[in-house]
Amino acid sequence: MTQALEGHFNPALHFLGLVQKAIADGITRHCVYPGCPDIYLVPAENACYTAQADIEALHALCLAAALDDLSVELIPDWRPNNDQDLRAGRMLIHRKQRTTSAELLKRPLDELLWYAALCASNGQLLQGHRAETAVRLLSCPDFSRLYHKEQHLLLATAMLENSAALTKVAEITGIPLAQIFDFHNACAILGLIVIEESDVFDPEKYLLGLIQKTENDPQMWRCELSGQALLIISPAEGKYYSDADPAAIGRLCTAQLPEMQVSVIDNNSDEEEIVQIGRSRVRRKKAEALPKLPEHPLSELRFRAALYASQGRLLAGYTINTPVHLNSWPDKKLLKESASIKTERYIFPLAAYMANKAANLAEIAEATHLPLAQVIDFHNACALAGLLEQP
Repeated sequence: MTQALEGHFNPALHFLGLVQKAIADGITRHCVYPGCPDIYLVPAENACYTAQADIEALHALCLAAALDDLSVELIPDWRPNNDQDLRAGRMLIHRKQRTTSAELLKRPLDELLWYAALCASNGQLLQGHRAETAVRLLSCPDFSRLYHKEQHLLLATAMLENSAALTKVAEITGIPLAQIFDFHNACAILGLIVIEESDVFDPEKYLLGLIQKTENDPQMWRCELSGQALLIISPAEGKYYSDADPAAIGRLCTAQLPEMQVSVIDNNSDEEEIVQIGRSRVRRKKAEALPKLPEHPLSELRFRAALYASQGRLLAGYTINTPVHLNSWPDKKLLKESASIKTERYIFPLAAYMANKAANLAEIAEATHLPLAQVIDFHNACALAGLLEQP
């Protein structure tokens, strides 16, 4: 496999994302892709059905980067091997449909999730994860059922025995990093990856630290990152000013403070100017000229600063195994904006789940079928916003 280390793996752009969507909404789907056997996704049974026993028959479907040729039919009442319930008036009739050309074989959905992740990753690390973050395997993949190659057995052994960054795993095992990313992604999709708590998120290194440090500060702060829109923070007003788009805000939030030019906007200098007011000329203190920028609540920037900068690292004082519960949803205005930002939409299923049930972060990741790194990012943002409680 070519070592493709540029960019990140986004399951939503592949068949894997469709499988995750089916699991999330619980609706059976019939999928047809050229050159592959038909496949039925049946989340109610946590299973899929195909006429082929060999999962490698689905390789082209799982590998496809674009799904333009994929035909998907929603069939909520479908039953395997042609058993079907039909409603006639008030009666529910169970009958056999016309026989298909081949008997459908059942396999657990986790086998499909695993194989689809291995195929589609193509040497790219799952979005929201970092190669430098120390991880370990919570448990060994069940290789008696899951598709695997010899290097997967070696990686499982290495990652069970020690916690290490993926780059370090590559050094230890001699296995190309691209192959390690594929294995890591498949493990993460099944909830087998644990991010070590020693890799703690330190807000002070990021924009979030500046926001926390200057809380209630009467001064305004100018933050500039090369190539990015200007950001002005006004803690006393509880506002920030910027015309940066969501992607630019994300870059400002993930940049470390030493990469930024941060300065105080001095509106209290002794320098004076003479201005014309009506027919009079008045001497007054000269204020620093500021560009006219859109204003936003500072609370939104604080939330996003934690969401983006955490990068799968847990805040100090919290553990992955401690149950947490959301006592209230994030601000409605922020949620409305997040609905239109692709990289933030994952917070909605997390908020819905965490508002209704107390669970630890690993359990939340498994229940929502989201990467543990994203669960941690959302957890940190909610914790700093005072939205979390520990039962």
